[in-house]
Amino acid sequence: MGYTFNYTAINDRGRKLRGEMMADNEVDLEARLREVGLDLVQYRETREKKASFLAKVKNKDMIVFCLHMEQLERAGVPIHDALADARDATDSPKLKDVLTSVYESVKTGVSFSEALGMHPNVFNQVFVGLIAAGEKTGNLGESFRNLSDHLKWTSDLRRKVRKALSYPIVLFFVLSGVISVLMLYVVPKLVKFILSQGFTIPIHTKALIAFSNFFGQYWWLVLGAPPILLFAFFIFYRSSDKFAYRIDAMLLKVPVIGPTVRKINLARFIHFFAVMFNSGIDILDSLIAGKEVVGNRVLQESIDTVHRSVTEGNKLTDSLRISNQFPNLVVRMFKVGEDSGNLNEALENINFFYHREVDDAVDGMVGMIQPMMTVVMGTMIFWVIAAVFGPLYESFSKMDF
Repeated sequence: MGYTFNYTAINDRGRKLRGEMMADNEVDLEARLREVGLDLVQYRETREKKASFLAKVKNKDMIVFCLHMEQLERAGVPIHDALADARDATDSPKLKDVLTSVYESVKTGVSFSEALGMHPNVFNQVFVGLIAAGEKTGNLGESFRNLSDHLKWTSDLRRKVRKALSYPIVLFFVLSGVISVLMLYVVPKLVKFILSQGFTIPIHTKALIAFSNFFGQYWWLVLGAPPILLFAFFIFYRSSDKFAYRIDAMLLKVPVIGPTVRKINLARFIHFFAVMFNSGIDILDSLIAGKEVVGNRVLQESIDTVHRSVTEGNKLTDSLRISNQFPNLVVRMFKVGEDSGNLNEALENINFFYHREVDDAVDGMVGMIQPMMTVVMGTMIFWVIAAVFGPLYESFSKMDF
């Protein structure tokens, strides 16, 4: 295991340079500095910040690691040296610890994919499977390129989903704040004035008074119930497959939201299927791996159907058509690739199609949510205005001047 040293060295012009480098010991440090034309003057071992047990490796750190390994592999650097360089370059304490362990395992003769598989919390089965495929074909660089492309695409997709969810969440809190201010401070004072003047109270004003009184007395319940119910919903969703399946099925039927969820999940599946297939993994294993990135249980079940159909000897195109989940255009693209024997190119076209479809679907959903929330807020304010100023206007209209 290497150690990190802060060092002071002199170059060939007699200038002092300070830096940080990993080495096995002080002799190794001096030898490494001499290789780059530096003479060691003094050094100090630094205590590396250890990753906590609950620490996770960020997606961007994994992308940098894959790009680093791809470039070193293509340059012909031996795998153990490439691992040492990637370990020294990463900013993630968790990934640094893991790569140190992988490096030590590889030095003892363990294969690279097996060494990665010893850390399933960082390198999942698909990651290990792609590296194993690269080892068999002798093209690890291609495997790392496919992995980095996949991680970049996944990161971009998460950003789009967060964009779709963040706006309605912000509007919900704004709406909750507006309603709270109206019901706790504005409406009670206006209602008190109306009642003191003895105006005739219409039904919508009575409803506003009743709601204001209830909100003022049980505001903690009105504001606290939604997050508690939402938390309970997610707990039940994760613990009960039957309940989760029903919710997933209902979600796909919701207008605008359902088609967006379908496109996002199918885009994940197609993209990952393409990554696996282009890395030399057969169709059946690519289907199984692609299913794991789909978050909707109904769509997972349909991919199981496709897998069984292909296992029984049917064509992939016919199996996709049986599932009744893929658009006809996508099925036709698969058919062209399957008939021509060039499925890789067909998968690229399908990925392009879904990238555009997901962008349009997310933008459409955000565009729908904005006016809906605006209408809800406008309706609430209009209710308050009509309930308060309606009795005033009616009373003034009956006065004789």
